Amino acid sequence: MHQRTEELLKRLELKFRSLPIIPLETGNFLHILVSSARPKNILEVGTCIGYSAIWLAEAAGQHGGKVTTIEIDGNNSKIAIENFRNAKLDNITIINGDALREIPKLNEKFDFLFIDAVKKDYINYFRLMENKLAENAIIVADNAVIFKDKMVDYLEYVRKKYRSVLVPIGTGVEMTIKAKR
Repeated sequence: MHQRTEELLKRLELKFRSLPIIPLETGNFLHILVSSARPKNILEVGTCIGYSAIWLAEAAGQHGGKVTTIEIDGNNSKIAIENFRNAKLDNITIINGDALREIPKLNEKFDFLFIDAVKKDYINYFRLMENKLAENAIIVADNAVIFKDKMVDYLEYVRKKYRSVLVPIGTGVEMTIKAKR
């Protein structure tokens, strides 16, 4: 990872610690996962101020990958755009809008999906994305430990239909591969 990106991420961690951004260890996990799996087309649902998108895009940029991220809050989108500029990452596209309305407008296939938005809607985001995910796509859903009660439908669905495992880092992530069991 570039030193300027690491420094920016540290500044964001301090400045925005009151916001629901992913923990540092989850950022490292995403970076390692994207660096090793080498997805070309990543979708993130829930940008907040762009912290996790920077982790994803920095890793994806090493192999020509790109990140599309959706954020419902206009103010957060503006902050995220500024953070992307400061990170000097040009492989991120941000969509300002409700993911439940924006996902159906996406026409490409994705091989990596990171979900970190309204917990009760994880199942809805996933169902809207399911046919837009390439075979063997990786899906990572954040907060699978601390908000598991709000994600029950999602967790039951992916665990029954696909290969899925709870990774106990940060606030817990559910990692799924879109391959039939």
